[in-house]
Parts: sequence; structure tokens; C-alpha cells
Amino acid sequence: MQQLVKVSAIAALGLLLVASPRPARAAEPDDEETEREKADAAKAEAEQAKAEVEARFARAVGVKLGFRLGVRFLQSAPFSKTYVNVLGAYGYGTLSALLEAAGDVGVSPASWLDLGVHTGYAFGNGGTSGGSGGLLTLHVLEVGGFACGIFGRSDRRRAGNYGVGVEGGMMAPILLLRGDATSARLPYVGPVLLARFFGDSTVQTAVHVRYLVANWGDAFGSVGLPLGGFSVSVGANLSL
Repeated sequence: MQQLVKVSAIAALGLLLVASPRPARAAEPDDEETEREKADAAKAEAEQAKAEVEARFARAVGVKLGFRLGVRFLQSAPFSKTYVNVLGAYGYGTLSALLEAAGDVGVSPASWLDLGVHTGYAFGNGGTSGGSGGLLTLHVLEVGGFACGIFGRSDRRRAGNYGVGVEGGMMAPILLLRGDATSARLPYVGPVLLARFFGDSTVQTAVHVRYLVANWGDAFGSVGLPLGGFSVSVGANLSL
């Protein structure tokens, strides 16, 4: 009898559990809706970034600032290299290459044209001849202008990726030896190739390749010193 009562109680408890209402399960997130929300957020961010770029261009005035460091190879200049023998005879180095720094300010009056002012400084070290020969150094200051045609630019306020043009101006070389200075003023001119890339609408990596024609005809008495040749420099361009 007791066994029957236990079985009846268990059966009644089971029926009660089955009949009692279960709490509703929380709705699971809709994966498709979540992906759609993410896509909408990414699109909104892209549109905001584009609007910021367009607003920057709207404020821009087409001014370009350039800062570069590079090397100039005097041995590639189209003039006599007799100076190498003269320096070597006295125990000095050949001054075959100069380290240079440049700063440019340009404007873009049209989408296909950049005009500007160039300033530069170049340094060369001939070492010492030993004994009382002293240190020989070369310092060159440059001031000039440039005009470059720009390719593939639809708006003058943009940097432009590639350009070709011409640069010219004045050089002021100074040779220092044992405290004595020899200086000159001479013109220079040459073609320029430029590239601006790897950056955003404001700052870009800039590469300039120049071939300068300049010669200091009486740097060592009757022996001249070429000051041009191939110049390769790398730096930054700021489009304002």
C-alpha cells in the first residue's frame, strides 16, 4: 500500500511539472541583423572620413611645402674631373659626393602646374692631407626656382603623384682649408623628376631626382670643380 502511495505521488509530481508554464527563453540575437548593423556602421565611418577629406580640400589653398635629404654625385657632372687628380696629389679625398638638404615652397596655379622657390645646402668633406695640411670642406648654398608639370591630378589643391620640370638659380660655394675661405657665385640649371606617394591628403613621401649643370671654373686656381650632377633626395611633402 505504501509503495502504491509513493508511485502515485511521483506520478502527480511529474504531471505538475509538465503542466506548469515554462519561462520563455530570451530571444537569440539575429546574426544577419548584427552583420547589417556592422556594415552600416562601417559605411557611416567611411562617409565621415570622406567628408573630412573633402572639407580639408575645401580649406586648402594649393600650397606645397617640401623637406628632403639626399646625395649629389659630382662625378656625374658634365665637366672635367681634373680636380680629382689635384686633390689626390695633395692627399685629400675626391669630393665625389655631397650630402644635401632642401626646402621648397610651391603653389599650384593650375591642376597641371606647380611653381615654387627652392633653397638648399650641400656639404662635402675632403678629409686631411696629413701633417699640417688641414681639413678641406665644401659648403654650397642654393637659392632658385622651379616649374613642374604634374600628371594625373584633377584638383590643384591635391598633391599629385608625378611631375617633370626644370629648376634653376644661383649657387654660393665656399671652400674652407686651414681657416682660409674661397667662395664664388655661379648659376645652375637642370631637369627635375618628382614623385609623391605613400601618404594621405596632407602629408606624402616625396622623392626628387635632379640633374644639375653647374661648374666652379677656378675653384683650385686654373682647375675647376663641378658642383652639379645627379641628385637624389627623399623627404616629405605637405599639401596645405
